[in-house]
Amino acid sequence: SFFRLQRGYEGRIYASWRQRAAKRLRDLFHEIRNKGAPHPWIRDDLWDQLVEFWRQEDFKKPKEVNKQNRASSTGGSLHTGGSTTYEATRERMVR
Repeated sequence: SFFRLQRGYEGRIYASWRQRAAKRLRDLFHEIRNKGAPHPWIRDDLWDQLVEFWRQEDFKKPKEVNKQNRASSTGGSLHTGGSTTYEATRERMVR
């Protein structure tokens, strides 16, 4: 092959790729949901299922809770590392 990855980097590369792909897909569905119309590649039957899923309370509840937390006058959450725990962040900083 033209170049070889150093040992141990392959897992990091795949993890990074999966994370970026998941974010792009999440952003795409967020855009579609806000627009209220499917993209051409979404079949009508799947669109109906997505709309039904987005109407369910299990989908709406975390969104409302997070909205209230962000608007809180008591400061809300001070943890701004996303889904990364303090321990994981600390481990990364030590490396």
